[in-house]
Amino acid sequence: MSGSVASRRGCLPRRGVSVFLCSIATLVLVAPSWAALTVTRVEVRSEAHRTVVALFAAEQEPVEITSFWLADPPRLVFDLPGARLSPDLPSALPLEVEGLKGIRLGQFTLEPDMARVVVDVCEETGQPTWAAAAGEEAGETLIVLRQPGVPVLGRPTVAREEGAVLVRLAGAGSLQRHVGVLDDPPRVFADLTGAVVEEQFEVDYDERPLCQVRMAQQPAAEGRPIARVVLELAEEQAHSVFSEGEDLVLAVGPKSWGLPLPEYVGAGRLKGKKIVVDPGHGGNDIGAPAVFGRTPGGPYEKDVVLDIGHRLARVLEAEGASVTMTRSDDTYISLRERAALANRLKADALISIHCNSCDKPNTLKGTSVYYDHQHSLGLAKLVQNELIAALGTADKGVRNANFAVIRRTTGPGILVETAFINHESDRERLVHPNFRERTARAIARGLAQFVAGRSAKGAGGA
Repeated sequence: MSGSVASRRGCLPRRGVSVFLCSIATLVLVAPSWAALTVTRVEVRSEAHRTVVALFAAEQEPVEITSFWLADPPRLVFDLPGARLSPDLPSALPLEVEGLKGIRLGQFTLEPDMARVVVDVCEETGQPTWAAAAGEEAGETLIVLRQPGVPVLGRPTVAREEGAVLVRLAGAGSLQRHVGVLDDPPRVFADLTGAVVEEQFEVDYDERPLCQVRMAQQPAAEGRPIARVVLELAEEQAHSVFSEGEDLVLAVGPKSWGLPLPEYVGAGRLKGKKIVVDPGHGGNDIGAPAVFGRTPGGPYEKDVVLDIGHRLARVLEAEGASVTMTRSDDTYISLRERAALANRLKADALISIHCNSCDKPNTLKGTSVYYDHQHSLGLAKLVQNELIAALGTADKGVRNANFAVIRRTTGPGILVETAFINHESDRERLVHPNFRERTARAIARGLAQFVAGRSAKGAGGA
């Protein structure tokens, strides 16, 4: 009997050990599902257009990130569920970025595990935008911070319309832009100031003449980011870059300058400004004809620029400007009277509109803007930049000239040579109403940038 009892007692410990070992085995098997990731390294990378906080996990797994904003004092809080900070990490990281004060690290809770990263923000900065991304190394997770108000451009859409290919960039319509062309291979590019690209990419297309679209970040200028979009073409083509609502459209095709435009909606950018619009020539002074001779052949410069002038006046008024035209019909006004009108009104700008021509037809083509006084150079550059972007004409540049109407104007004044009326391809554009509308809108856009720049300088000096 005693042996029987001993036998039973001897069995109990063995069964207990088996259960215990099974429990340990079970724990080992399930441990990875709840074990914390260990963040062993945190790096801060400051770039012209963004600040990157890189988190490195020892387990080479991505770190989960959630975020919320606290306003008093302003700070952006990032929680890392299921993560522990290595005890070797500092509690704060140095940060030399405008608008941000610093970065703090801490273990918020241990059960459950949750690490915390806090970005302290300056009062005047506002809430930064952010996005999570995978880093280049295994186990590297990025927190990408961008200044508030800086548009982030995603991939554009591509569509075909009326024989042209339209590349549309959402949210880029109001950005300052510089458009240019390159050859070998033929390309059209647009540099967009004040924006960043969500990702650098290259995508091939079989939409002739479009072969490829690519986007990348360019070096910042005066602390402002610059995003570049490039359209590579199968052959050289006409192009037009224009705003359509909140979007920017880059159109390429034989007559992209003639595509229809949406109704113009002003934003009050010229509110309270006095602008004089001066359609050149008029009456017996026909200006440059399409065909020179004893009986000049039309269209005549005086008629083309009068139509553009009316369109420009309408756009400027939509922007809140008070507009005076030197002539609103087929009337001759002397150059002296035109300048005197602008001076008497103390106009914020005079815009004189013309068509160019040359002695030998079909030799010269393109668009140029002239100025006389140095204080008009900035306006001339901005308007020329917008005209070339919108019209896709040859860039004949900004030039200094002693033209009477801008020489006698005391305030800012420019003379716009829209295109060559005695060049066949330019003339085809000049007679098209959509080209004329594009011309008017481009001039207005350049003028609005000029006025905004002067206002900013005035505020800075106050």
